[in-house]
Amino acid sequence: MKRVLAALLLLAAAGCAAAPRAVVLTAPQTPTPEPTPTPAPSAAATAVPTRAPTVPPPAAVPADELAPPLLRVLLVRSGSPVELPEPGRAWRVSAGGRALWMWGPLSLELAAAAARSWQVGAWAEPAAAEAAAATLGRALGAAARIEREVTAAGLTRVRVQWPAGEPADPGRRLAELGFPGAFATAAPGELRISSPYGAFAPGTAEALLEPAGSWPLAVGGRSYRGRLRARAVGAEVLLINELNLESYLEGVVPVEMGPAQFPELEALKAQAVAARTYAVAHLGDHADEGWDLCATPACQAYGGAGAEHPLSSRAVRETAGLIATSAGAPIDAMYSSTCGGHTEDAALLFPERAQPYLRGVPCAWERPLRLVGTTAEGPWISATAGAAAVAAELLGVAPDAAPAAVLAALAERQGAAAGRRVAPPDLDAFAAALLETAGVELPPGIVPPGPGLERLLFAADLFGVPLDPPHAGTAGVWPAAAALAVLELGGELRRDEGEAVPRPRGAGIFPRRAEHGEDLPTPLPLWERWTGGYRRLAAATVLPGTPLERLRVGERVVALTVRRSGGAGEADRRSAWREWVRERSWDELAAALDLPGLESLAVTRRSPSGRVVGLQARAAGGAVRNWSGFEVRQALSLPETLFAMQPREGPDGRKVMRFVGRGWGHGVGLCQHGSFGLARSGMGFRQILEHYYTGIRVEAWQPPRGGRPVE
Repeated sequence: MKRVLAALLLLAAAGCAAAPRAVVLTAPQTPTPEPTPTPAPSAAATAVPTRAPTVPPPAAVPADELAPPLLRVLLVRSGSPVELPEPGRAWRVSAGGRALWMWGPLSLELAAAAARSWQVGAWAEPAAAEAAAATLGRALGAAARIEREVTAAGLTRVRVQWPAGEPADPGRRLAELGFPGAFATAAPGELRISSPYGAFAPGTAEALLEPAGSWPLAVGGRSYRGRLRARAVGAEVLLINELNLESYLEGVVPVEMGPAQFPELEALKAQAVAARTYAVAHLGDHADEGWDLCATPACQAYGGAGAEHPLSSRAVRETAGLIATSAGAPIDAMYSSTCGGHTEDAALLFPERAQPYLRGVPCAWERPLRLVGTTAEGPWISATAGAAAVAAELLGVAPDAAPAAVLAALAERQGAAAGRRVAPPDLDAFAAALLETAGVELPPGIVPPGPGLERLLFAADLFGVPLDPPHAGTAGVWPAAAALAVLELGGELRRDEGEAVPRPRGAGIFPRRAEHGEDLPTPLPLWERWTGGYRRLAAATVLPGTPLERLRVGERVVALTVRRSGGAGEADRRSAWREWVRERSWDELAAALDLPGLESLAVTRRSPSGRVVGLQARAAGGAVRNWSGFEVRQALSLPETLFAMQPREGPDGRKVMRFVGRGWGHGVGLCQHGSFGLARSGMGFRQILEHYYTGIRVEAWQPPRGGRPVE
């Protein structure tokens, strides 16, 4: 029995080669388990289980999760043991030319940390690298180990390691030998993998872990598709998720743009292409440590299989393989949450990332739409007067009709035998009569008992029906406005909000909760609203995405209101970061800017979009500090660099700086809230990408033939 248990953890037959490290763009090679060999004692893998697990079938990771191209995502970097917590899960572990099955939970740690290496240079010519290695070998002798490594770019790195202990000043010693500028690098250590049934110490710095079963694997409370690769680098264990690029994107898009918040397929498609382009452009960035991208926002936020959503997965599938290119190469697909109405030139915020396609553009679709009204333009009036005017047309009375006339017209519209002609004695009686005439029942379970006016105002507020209190009693326009409110409470009048969109017949509306746009009639009763003010319009020209409010009785539009506001046509106006305010005391600013005795803070330069790209601080004694570009946001810890400064005095008499701004992020490239707005306005994902990235093309990615070389 003991021999059988040990056999489950022994290294496989010597004829089985270890699975090579997965190489992006080439087909992965999954090792096939060998029959259980006759066991023999082994120091490398010992087992002390209470019972023998059953050897599972070959690792059953779904084939599409490991189809090329593969991406390598760094999940964990830790100086402590890394846990794979699934009890009883079978793992195919391959390392050092050997393979065996192990059962979870697994723990990965350093068996030995290697001495660091010193890189003396990287040469394009192999002969030059060999000459450098020979020089070092002769000068340093047997005490040093000379390492050579060929990178993906074809360079040959030469490193020096002193296994028995470094000299007092390695950099100086190497400079004396003609290699100035040498620097220390983390050297590979050795892994140890433990389970309740024994441990495996392959004597290597790297191991491939392939889970059996078709369900995602678990790491750190999250689930992931594909397989894992563990590496010992310096004094740390790295855990890397290897999986198909498209499977990776299904765990990225819903984290970067949550489908619940951005339920627009075309916007999610644009995000999918941008995220795929970013991933492709950064392949091999960390090849020296065996990974391409990290799982945090420092690269792209990656939530794994647990973050996937049907709508974002559909966006990934329907754009499979597409990337954004410029001059035939993947672009640097920068993006941010909210651009504040206009994106920015990368050259002004990130000079090192300046590109012709990363230029500032309006966050709006500049395609004017024409709306035509049924009357001439009128004067500005209150919201109550505007509602009364709509009611007057609907009921056939004057906007300032007396309460008795309003009730009579309402009764006639509702088909009552005889309309009321007697004026109600007061507001409560009039409000109660309105509700009764319109057939609106408000039981105590919905609206608390009370006077008629109180019940009417409570119900209007509860169900979001606009109705201000009567400031002039039953006189003036309030009675007609109240009649419009009860028609809406009763369901005869319907109100919906949406956005202006292009339609084949002209301008249309995309209602907020609808799945597509609808045509608008022309002409139509057209209104304009600024905060609480209304006026009739003869015509209006609006941009796609401009907020609209529609009132209908059946299919008849009785009023269409263009809701004006600052930036009404901006595609990112729905963002919670459309505007923000921050206050910092002068002492807080001095500490944050590391400038004791701070006396003044001034903007020295603004970009064409209004962003602060130059900032200067002066302190007592003449000390001056300057910041430029994105450094400004980092120095002040603000959401964006699109802000104004307002010095003021706080309640305690101390000096305070008030920052009033817009946007969230850096404002370069694609605006996520803006792309959602443009998608709702009718733009397709290609148009969205071409809008935010100037002069690019959206095309199928052609991986380099032969893939990326192993490093």
